[in-house]
Amino acid sequence: MPPAAASRSVRTAVLLAVVLVLSSSQPSAGASASRRARTAAQTTSALAATPYMGWDTYFAFGGHYDEASVLQQASELVSLGLERKGYRYVWLDVGWWHGTRDAEGRITVDPAQWPHGMAWLARTLHAAGLRVGLYTDAGSDGCGGAGQGSYGHYQEDADTFAAWGFDAVKMDFCGGSEAHLDPAAAYAAFHAAIGANASHRPMLLSICDFLQPDQYAEGEPPLAESAFTSYTFGPSIGNSWRTDGDVGIPGHVPFTNVLRNIDADAAQPQAAGPGHWNDPDYLGPGQGMSTTQFRTQVSMWAMLAAPLMISADLTRISAASQAAVGDPEVIAIDQDPAGVQGTLIASTGAGQVWVKPLSDGSRAVALLNRGSTPLPIETSALATGMPASGRYVLRDLWTHTTRTTPGRIAAEVPGGSTVLLRISGADAPTAARAQNP
Repeated sequence: MPPAAASRSVRTAVLLAVVLVLSSSQPSAGASASRRARTAAQTTSALAATPYMGWDTYFAFGGHYDEASVLQQASELVSLGLERKGYRYVWLDVGWWHGTRDAEGRITVDPAQWPHGMAWLARTLHAAGLRVGLYTDAGSDGCGGAGQGSYGHYQEDADTFAAWGFDAVKMDFCGGSEAHLDPAAAYAAFHAAIGANASHRPMLLSICDFLQPDQYAEGEPPLAESAFTSYTFGPSIGNSWRTDGDVGIPGHVPFTNVLRNIDADAAQPQAAGPGHWNDPDYLGPGQGMSTTQFRTQVSMWAMLAAPLMISADLTRISAASQAAVGDPEVIAIDQDPAGVQGTLIASTGAGQVWVKPLSDGSRAVALLNRGSTPLPIETSALATGMPASGRYVLRDLWTHTTRTTPGRIAAEVPGGSTVLLRISGADAPTAARAQNP
């Protein structure tokens, strides 16, 4: 094992041991009651005032993982410094539960998969400064198989998840589509169940109707039951909603899918804002894209004010991918408190210019080359919405270099790449500094 890998392995083991020790101590009843009172006072929007960030099991493990593998990934999240940069959710996607319930209809889990139980897992991750989410479906079945959905048990399951101490729920729509449920009604009902949970625990809701119209057959599902209409109801009941199909499958996230999901996510920018976000799906490092292409995914997810959920085995993440997801200046674009989603302002051939207004009056500018060969891409400060001035400061967020310009913004952009800039007035140098969420 290379020295760096060995060092990381030791560091991970130590952190995991600390997490386990911390989780073994129970908080006092008084402290727990006080904490519940504080969290219950939070609003739904406060759970995602900026796009939420974290790690998800799906591209890392598909539907096959257990307590030990999740704890290892959580430890890596801390060890790699990603938790400090805002990646705080550890999300159990499809595969954590196999559809079993007891005689009273309550969810039961496999003790071989979760030997200490789900409440213990949540306590353990909370002790490490993390938050925890899980998966269900709006229908009776889920994308992972029969019975893996909450239909007929919305309140019961919301009560269970809250009692376990979970902070977030992703609700899929495989079973919902099979049952021809109305997405708006189904998700509103589960949102209400979260609000009425017996533990009075706030939980973030991720709406995951990822289906495209006619995905299964003509009219199956219809437009009204697809991802393309979630923006019409999502902002009032969810903290995010998927805007297109999955960006890939475990081990295979094509760049063409990334571009497709960018376009779909960009269709309704007005729907996004603090507390509720358009969601183009997970970040997929090490899933088949080149280093350049993956950095483009991170760049454009930041421009779109999208949730930043890494889905990959963190024990194998490359240094380049780690640097991409952890760049504080790029994260600051995604996490800007104004919560404005970036929009396309110019397009010529494969070259595009995207702009995102930021809370300090500066602008994030992405020069995106969707093609495979280098391309000159150009715009101007005035075109980005900046006020007239004789001089502007341009900060390249990937190279971490700064220059001034009288107004011209131009670059030779390699194929599949994005030049990500922050432009501010020359009299406001602090606008170009990194902001760590």
